Amino acid sequence: MQGLDRHVQELRQRLKFVSIFFLSSTVLAFYFSSNILNWLQNDLGFSLHALTAYEVLYTELMIAFLGGFLLSLPFILFEALAFMKPGLKESEYKAMRNYLPFSVFLFVTGSVFSYNFVVKTSLNFFQATAGSADVAALWGLQNTIGFALRLSAFTGIIFQLPIVSMVLAHAGVLNKDKMVEYRPYFFVGILLVSALATPPDVISQALVTVPVIFLYQISIFLVSRIEET
Repeated sequence: MQGLDRHVQELRQRLKFVSIFFLSSTVLAFYFSSNILNWLQNDLGFSLHALTAYEVLYTELMIAFLGGFLLSLPFILFEALAFMKPGLKESEYKAMRNYLPFSVFLFVTGSVFSYNFVVKTSLNFFQATAGSADVAALWGLQNTIGFALRLSAFTGIIFQLPIVSMVLAHAGVLNKDKMVEYRPYFFVGILLVSALATPPDVISQALVTVPVIFLYQISIFLVSRIEET
């Protein structure tokens, strides 16, 4: 019982540190949110309109929360790993610790890739669709920036696939044979998810689906290497 109380106290302490770090990062991101918003508008190349009086503030807060999360992500992962350390084998702890930098790298890579290719391609598709119908599109600030940020973050999360696969392999939950067996189902699943998360054009869906399929194949290779060690 004392051991459980000690873990609960440790969890509370780490959550306190994470909360303080996240709030501080969010405040810092909010300080630069107007500059980031201006950059996004110029980079996307669309004239964005605030359809309500509070839309600019809401969008800046959205940018601040996402920026705060990104800035605090390494600290959050480190604290989570430190809390799990007593329940992990030494080899599992070292493996997960070594994966942390790559996890952050893959998230940032996926988000940047999505913003520069998937988001911009999708918005151009929407613009072309409106133009073909001889309709002048009115781009709402909150909806457009929110779409760009959500899709970028979603892709960054999907790019965690190799890290998740290796962690599960070290835990003995996943192996190469299972990944090969369920590969067709995974491909169908990612096609469905990309169809829901992206506009209904082949280019946008392919820009999400093809990299994820490639990452799945890389994950199979990495899991097989773990099994050989």
